[in-house]
Amino acid sequence: MFQRKRSTQDFAEEIEAHIELEAEQLRREGLSEAEAQRQAHRKFGSTRAAQERFYLHDRWAAVDGFLRDLKFALRSLLESPGFTITAILTLALGMGANTAVFSVMNSVLLRSLPVADPDRVVYLRTSNPPMGTGTIDTTETLSYPVYQALHRQTGAMAAVLAYVPLSGNKVAVRYGAEPEEAEGDMVSGAFFSGLGVNLLRGRGFTEQDENNHAPIAVISNNYWTRRFARNPDIVGKTLFVNGIGFTIVGIAAPGFEGLEDGGSTDFWIPLQSRPELNAWGNPLDDGKTYLANPTWWCLRLVGRLAPGVTRTQAVAQMQPLFQQAAYIGLGKPMAGERTPTLSLVDAKGFPGYAEMYGKPLRLLMGMVGLVLLIALTNVIMLLLARNATRQRAFSMKLALGAGRSDLLRQLLAESLLLVVAGGLAAWFFAVFATRALGAWAQIESSLAPDVTVLRLTLGVLAVAVLLFGLVPLRIALSSGPTLALRTSSAASSTDAGKSRLGRIIVALQMSLCVVLLVAAGLLIRTLVNLENTPLGLRVDGLVVFGVKPDIKSLPQGRAFYRELISKLRDLPGVESVTVMEERVGSWWSDNSDMMVDGKITNVLANGGPGTVRSNVAGPDFFTTLGVPILAGRDFTDSDTAASPHAGIINEEFARRFLPNQNPLGHVIGSDNGMYQMTIVGVVKDHKYRSIDEEPIPMAWYMYAQIPMVGKMDVELRVRGGKPLAILPAARKAVQQIDPNLPLIRPITQRDQYDLTISNQLLFARLAGFFGLLAVVLVAAGLYGTLAYRVSNRTAEIGIRMALGAHRGQVLWMVLRDALLLTAIGVVLGIPSAILVGRALASSLYGVQPLDTETYLLAILEVAAVALLAAAVPARRAAGVEPLVALRTE
Repeated sequence: MFQRKRSTQDFAEEIEAHIELEAEQLRREGLSEAEAQRQAHRKFGSTRAAQERFYLHDRWAAVDGFLRDLKFALRSLLESPGFTITAILTLALGMGANTAVFSVMNSVLLRSLPVADPDRVVYLRTSNPPMGTGTIDTTETLSYPVYQALHRQTGAMAAVLAYVPLSGNKVAVRYGAEPEEAEGDMVSGAFFSGLGVNLLRGRGFTEQDENNHAPIAVISNNYWTRRFARNPDIVGKTLFVNGIGFTIVGIAAPGFEGLEDGGSTDFWIPLQSRPELNAWGNPLDDGKTYLANPTWWCLRLVGRLAPGVTRTQAVAQMQPLFQQAAYIGLGKPMAGERTPTLSLVDAKGFPGYAEMYGKPLRLLMGMVGLVLLIALTNVIMLLLARNATRQRAFSMKLALGAGRSDLLRQLLAESLLLVVAGGLAAWFFAVFATRALGAWAQIESSLAPDVTVLRLTLGVLAVAVLLFGLVPLRIALSSGPTLALRTSSAASSTDAGKSRLGRIIVALQMSLCVVLLVAAGLLIRTLVNLENTPLGLRVDGLVVFGVKPDIKSLPQGRAFYRELISKLRDLPGVESVTVMEERVGSWWSDNSDMMVDGKITNVLANGGPGTVRSNVAGPDFFTTLGVPILAGRDFTDSDTAASPHAGIINEEFARRFLPNQNPLGHVIGSDNGMYQMTIVGVVKDHKYRSIDEEPIPMAWYMYAQIPMVGKMDVELRVRGGKPLAILPAARKAVQQIDPNLPLIRPITQRDQYDLTISNQLLFARLAGFFGLLAVVLVAAGLYGTLAYRVSNRTAEIGIRMALGAHRGQVLWMVLRDALLLTAIGVVLGIPSAILVGRALASSLYGVQPLDTETYLLAILEVAAVALLAAAVPARRAAGVEPLVALRTE
């Protein structure tokens, strides 16, 4: 029997009454007033002490009651294993997906740099670089004279720091005998101290190290772990970079992985003056490194604002100094030239991440948000369906004296256990999914969930506990204690209108499912279109890798590649070998105007652009790639520096610049007239930079006839089904020439092309997964709703069948309910799906945002899921025996 609990005040008043009665009895026995009170208090204790004892007892009773509620809830959940497992898995999938994507989004877009006081750290940017300069990025890179001028300033910035990659990708390093690749930066002397980066071991750099171009290095904690197995004696050892020895003097603290776009820097060295270590790995221009070439804007700058100085104040102070330094080595500004300007950008994250991943991640975050909403409402629907069978038990408790708070505690205890179990499973799923997302997106920075992600997850779980406890409470209290006094199931069945909430929720779930399926369908069709795009060459059997030899002269470079090609041709299983300056399918290209028969191609006769994409290639280039030669010939070994210079063009080049002519024999060359080549071949248009590029005029030069031989990529056509199996033999052949050379980014040509659509691949697959997950969750939600309605209408169905209704009619009644909810969901979801399709327009390829086939397929999928989910409740309803239903209490 449930009774009203006594309060602390009630207990205190009871103690006072006992004390007065005892004192009165003692006075009658002849004791004085004071003595009677003293002995009475001794017997029963003071009122305050009694209150304290009762308070402790009351608190313990509350804790004990809560523990009993948890035990009862655990026993109740274990008695329904199907419901419990389904609810936990639903929560784990919905919360896990949400946590994983938010963890990536937090790391990529929201998390500040892991440095001291990151709010004071800014990137230095520019616009309108002076004419006559060469830039890596027109807004992010500046010249060495600009760095020196801003570095020496005082007042606006506490520190101005420079950093620049040693290569556009990775650089050759060696520790011990085995060469490999690693990502390295050259940095200014105050790089670590200026940023406020701690060193786990050893020391960082100093201004003297920068001025002396000291041969020392600091490695990252990740590289120390991955490459050196956290060897504590690594400080003091030598790491060879491009064959030059650097003494390791420090290890950066965990969490700091550099400032490069999308990468994790493995090591840092002070700014160097050696030609072997030029910025970005570029060959020397006129014999000058980046230090001596003021026209090359190649350095990235980051700074820390001085105390009390705002960004606006810092820009105002540094702008005149910057504009003066920008023209060092260039002379005066040209007529009509716009003035270069300096700007400061918050260092909230890694540069370039927002542009690379911002839009897709926000899209994914929206999708997993919908999945989470479906998951939460799904569990609510499962709870409602489950509690429909427990309504008489709830009513009995109310009839026996239980209050609303007692039922609420019971439901909250059950929801707490469900959410805790689902939350733990979600966290493990999120950790795994986050690693997979990072690998698929090729994000090398740490994506591990942090405190921000944990807080968000706990906040959502806390809301879930309240929702799962409060929403079913309305159903539990709906019939009150009178339901327990009814005897027939016909009398006790609830009104069909009580499931209206569930019907509304499922209709909304259907609409969200339509949105997710349309988005997933558009992205998957884009992926299919990209994967089936004709490339114009035979990629199967091709393997590509890069080499970057230490070359001091053109003859030495040409001799190196002749020897390398010869050695690789002799390897068993190799059909043909060639080399190229820019790797096919790497997004890189050399774009410029070109001379055709002495005329510049910067503007066509019809006013179109005259830009030409060019590359430097080796013998048998098109034969090795499998590109059809339409006229003339391929490059051969006989095309040497001493022979007539040969060039090859594609169809688009001939169509634009030599229409209705035989291209063979015409002369092409660079826009400055330095390199002149006679066209000896025309090849079929093919994909060069990426899978989704449009045709553009292209021209190729023979590497042995161009005075620029440095890093090259080697392409091998290999027999057999496992082309990568040739790599050990190829590595051995390279190291026979130079033991310090690693194979740079070895990969099949098929996979190299796929990298150009890696984002589309990633997000299409994830969209498909989330769409499938939404379908499963909606099916579970619809099943729960229909099962709930069938359970509530058992007596009604029995009466209908007793009055002559056929089983087919009952079956159709349930299926009609499901189809009606589907229709409402589709009507609600289509407008939102159209908006999502338009938002995806820039990410689509070969498919329109309003693609009819995709929308119809999404609608059919939702309808099919609805029918499948309704099948079990419909069969259950059709199988109701009238007499059994009418006898049910």
